[in-house]
Amino acid sequence: MFKRIFLAFAVAAALLFTGAADSTVEASPVYVGTYSDGTDAYLLTESVQIKSYSPYTFDCTVVYSGVYLYYSFYPVNGSPYYRNSEGYEAYVFGGKSPVAAQIYQYVVNHY
Repeated sequence: MFKRIFLAFAVAAALLFTGAADSTVEASPVYVGTYSDGTDAYLLTESVQIKSYSPYTFDCTVVYSGVYLYYSFYPVNGSPYYRNSEGYEAYVFGGKSPVAAQIYQYVVNHY
């Protein structure tokens, strides 16, 4: 009798501990468009750092051909603006960077 109770307790404890497995999900790069030179750009979702939701202000990292590019998005005159680590800056929806527009839309839709 004691063996059965101990066995039932051991099985219950094993199930309890295996149910507490790590539930983290690894982030994957998200395609956000193609630069004018033909290279594909991928947002590293784990790099998104929201500073404000109203208006959206955030930093993130994009990778293309093994190169990491850092973006900052913030409002200027009420419209979203971006600056990246290569020195480019412009209004997000001004037509100069479809990639920046895709990044911004992805973050707004998913965060």
